[in-house]
Amino acid sequence: MRRRALLLAAVLATVAGVSFVPQASAAQAVTLRFVTANVDFAHPEDTPGKWRNLIAPNADVVFLQEAKNLKLANFVDTSTWIIRHGTVANENDSEDRLGSAVLIRRSVATDLDDWDLVKGVDASPCPDGGIMTRWIAKLKVKLTNGRWVRIASLHMPPPRCQTGPGSPYDRMSDNVVDFVKRTDMFTVLGADWNKTVDADPNDIGKRSGLEPNGPDSGERIDGFMYSPRLGNCCLTALGQVSSGHDAVQIKLTIPAP
Repeated sequence: MRRRALLLAAVLATVAGVSFVPQASAAQAVTLRFVTANVDFAHPEDTPGKWRNLIAPNADVVFLQEAKNLKLANFVDTSTWIIRHGTVANENDSEDRLGSAVLIRRSVATDLDDWDLVKGVDASPCPDGGIMTRWIAKLKVKLTNGRWVRIASLHMPPPRCQTGPGSPYDRMSDNVVDFVKRTDMFTVLGADWNKTVDADPNDIGKRSGLEPNGPDSGERIDGFMYSPRLGNCCLTALGQVSSGHDAVQIKLTIPAP
């Protein structure tokens, strides 16, 4: 009888657009592979190969930055992956709103909610060139153990916009902190921080209660911040995805509710 119920639930979930995965035991934690990658917006033709060979095989949740020139559904297997990109996924949208994307492997999620773009900082002039509006691309995901987790992809302003108090970097840092503090839900952020992640850029981690974690070599600007109660393991640079940027993976263990 239980088998029939699970099969029926699977059919209904598939019709709803999210592949159903039977609930894990309430006592079980789940370990997921998170990958963040700043891809090459100037050469979007390079990204499909990087996705197939480097990113997708090593990920359950993916945070992309500089995705504004990509039509993700053209090369991402949507029977395996759920794509959230822009206001309407992969449709005509402004470049700034397509900058960051989130992708979730269907087998790790039972439900999704609250996809939205939260403003990080308005379009701003900077020495040697301004920036478009930057957004925090955020989503809530219900995992197979019943736990809801909030995840987000973002791209902090570059060095030319880090000119001290009131600069675009400072303003976006404050808005990231405000975003994180809106809820006590477990949170994972994947980003190009444009500063050394382990140094806790602008005290974002300290002020928001998140733990920063990034590579020990290379540019060290691509990485994560996440709720400190999540077990973490094995942060790894997977390989180069664009000039100055590696895809970076971390394994996080999320307890059951």
